[in-house]
Amino acid sequence: MTGGIGGLQGSLAEFVAADARLLAPKPKNLGMREAAALPLIFITAWEGLVDRARIRGGQKVLVQGGAGGVGHIAVQLARSFDAEVFATGSLKDKAHIEQLGATFIDRVTPVDDYVAACTAGQGFDLIYDSVGGAVLDASFNAVARFGHVVSALGWGTHALAPLSFRAASYSGVFTLLPILTGEGRAHHGEILREATKLTETGRIVPRLDPRRFSLETIEQAHAAIESWTAAGKIVVDIGA
Repeated sequence: MTGGIGGLQGSLAEFVAADARLLAPKPKNLGMREAAALPLIFITAWEGLVDRARIRGGQKVLVQGGAGGVGHIAVQLARSFDAEVFATGSLKDKAHIEQLGATFIDRVTPVDDYVAACTAGQGFDLIYDSVGGAVLDASFNAVARFGHVVSALGWGTHALAPLSFRAASYSGVFTLLPILTGEGRAHHGEILREATKLTETGRIVPRLDPRRFSLETIEQAHAAIESWTAAGKIVVDIGA
């Protein structure tokens, strides 16, 4: 998470000159491949749950897209704060979401139905949306009064009335901002040091796609992302 965007070098390279403020030590219990998958998704989850929403123990937290890259980390991070966690996903993701310790919600379930079943109709205290679009709209209808909705994909046009009627709050997450602007870069390093601590206690485990890619097969790696066929984070092996 040091470059490769906005004209900054640092993508698909064996070596990179990086701003040291963006860095943290690798968790001792992860290999290089697992560690490489962690920064973007952990920072995105942390900025939403901790920096924006101030997650607390005992809250009912819903993660929209709980088996995705950011989603599966958000589930684990919320559980590390002793929240009661629920997560939406497809049926093929049910076992993985439950393995993470969240209550599975089939993504085709109507909002009113899962709000009634999981919260007795009161809504969720905190919702982390990692899907956007109609799912973010659904989140505005699933949040509790005075609750908080956070989204890493709030790029569309949305009606805020359901949120306002609940006196709830909304926050957006744009993880790349410190890299693009230079503002707040040290905080990314601080977040990653928290990632190292939590990972070394076993509470954060990144999910990697089982396929191996190299610079010679990099087009296949990009194709896997573009086609939404990745089962976990895509990692490219560079060098020996």
